[in-house]
Amino acid sequence: MRVAIVTESFLPTINGVTNSVIQVNRTLVSQGHQVVILAPDVNSRPKFFEGSEVIGLPAINLQKVLPVAVPNFLIQRALLDFRPDVIHLASPAIMGAHAQRVASKLAIPTVAVYQTDYVGFAQHYKFSFAQRAIEKIVRVIHQSATINLAPSTFAIAQLEKAGVNNVARWGRGVDLEQFNPKHRRVDLFPRDKFVLGFVGRLAPEKGIERLAALDSRDDIQLVIIGDGPMRTELERKLPSAIFTGKKSGLELGQHFASLDAFIHPGEHETFCQAAQEALASAVPVIAPTRGGIKDFILDGVNGILVDFQDKSALANIPSSKWQFLSDPQTKDAARESVKDRSWESVNQELIGHYQSVVAQSRAKRVGLAS
Repeated sequence: MRVAIVTESFLPTINGVTNSVIQVNRTLVSQGHQVVILAPDVNSRPKFFEGSEVIGLPAINLQKVLPVAVPNFLIQRALLDFRPDVIHLASPAIMGAHAQRVASKLAIPTVAVYQTDYVGFAQHYKFSFAQRAIEKIVRVIHQSATINLAPSTFAIAQLEKAGVNNVARWGRGVDLEQFNPKHRRVDLFPRDKFVLGFVGRLAPEKGIERLAALDSRDDIQLVIIGDGPMRTELERKLPSAIFTGKKSGLELGQHFASLDAFIHPGEHETFCQAAQEALASAVPVIAPTRGGIKDFILDGVNGILVDFQDKSALANIPSSKWQFLSDPQTKDAARESVKDRSWESVNQELIGHYQSVVAQSRAKRVGLAS
């Protein structure tokens, strides 16, 4: 099968979309499928990645949030040259919308993967004036796709609210070797306190400033793993926290496994891959009551849910819940809850969706020809 992946984000930018594309490409190439990746053209973009060509498209930097590819004729040229059986639209926005139009014109089936809450991001980045326009774009893109894949009940509900009805659920995998409790290092963080960590991009929509309610406690050590536009501001607001900067590979796995608990205070995650990586590391999770994350954080089993809309909620978490998070049985339950979510398993579901839409497209062409 020939698969064209059109993604709004790719290396060197690191985020959930990039990581998913990397894992999907890895599975496809390992099984003998041919892949081309169309991505924003930024500095240090690889021309080839793990067996696949990466075609760069001109991009602009949107308020230093992320590079955004500009729609142009190169998308159609690349698709005509590659002749894909199916197009994978990774978190489609501006470039994805253009690719969908080209796909419709060329009668190529598309699988659109919804994994970014663009409306929520618009609110955080003070683009509220564009909220209705963004909702319309989301509806047009996804309603035009052959099938849409959303990672959580929260994400499915968002699409259905926007008027999109061709939606199926497809979760995210996790690297059970990279994120593993065996990588825990007792010397990495102070052990005279409860080590509570956030891992991810330091950006407004993550709600990290809410952790100020815990920063002054003498029994908790906050650890902020990652980098981003809010780092300087957060260092000022969280003066007692340890900021490690961006980590990757084994080092990232060690940092995850060395936490006592993981916290994600943002409410605009359609899934939250970092929370799943924490669970794989046998690290319980403190998660919001809104967003895709609540699908796999079971309150009182592998973590706790907190209403972050209540500004006093973090400060008022009872001591019994902190004890629960420290319990070895809770840590075992965290790892157990994701043991069947390897990327290999999850991506086989994706390939099944590819095969289904390709078969539908071929049957349709045969019907039209007869």
